[in-house]
Amino acid sequence: MKRILLIAALLAPVLAFAAPARAGGWAVTYLDPVPGEIRPQTPYVLGFWMLQHGTHPYDGADLGEVGLRFVQGRKSVEFPGVALREPAHYAAAVFLPRGTWRVEAVQGWFSPYEIGTVTVPGSLKIKPVPADLRRAIDAQQPQEDHWGDIRPPGIPPSGITPSARSTGGPAAPSASASPATPPGRTAGASGDGDAGAAVTTASVESGAETGSGWPMPYGAAAAAGLVLLGGAVLVRRGRTRRR
Repeated sequence: MKRILLIAALLAPVLAFAAPARAGGWAVTYLDPVPGEIRPQTPYVLGFWMLQHGTHPYDGADLGEVGLRFVQGRKSVEFPGVALREPAHYAAAVFLPRGTWRVEAVQGWFSPYEIGTVTVPGSLKIKPVPADLRRAIDAQQPQEDHWGDIRPPGIPPSGITPSARSTGGPAAPSASASPATPPGRTAGASGDGDAGAAVTTASVESGAETGSGWPMPYGAAAAAGLVLLGGAVLVRRGRTRRR
């Protein structure tokens, strides 16, 4: 009986951790058209859409902080997103030093989503939506249309199947830039064009790789399996001792 109680105590927090993930623990961020060239020490406004399950606005209560993070080795620069009028639509004013930066979306309590890579001066290269997430998007039922003329890139009006929507992704870069005064908070960036050393503050939820958006239930299931395996070992040892 004591062993059963021990196994139950070990398994309870794992199941509690997995519950929010089963309710929809992943999201995808799509960018609006971006400037054809990003210049150093120049402010830009980048629009983006954070879609739960890659298809619809977040349907929970408290999402948390949303924004764009630029990572270069141990350096990082992060700019908060401001909610726009359209559901799930945000804008961030960014200001980057020279270099090549990995672009991540900060998605509240969801895992960060890897958008692509930007070279300053240079252009932004968008990373395709991971194959596992594309499959998950394809498997969904048609969603309610939440938008009008201004809508996420690659998501047509309602009536189109998720399979057609899933291959959309960010639109191609535009030739113009939007000036802005960058209010972003930085970690390890200086105004002379070079970022100082700083430990990247990106956090990843258990069971999810940075930028992949891998759903958390897989990590929770693995943890549950380890707990059950440990419980089986305890029971087997107890039987051996009674012999």
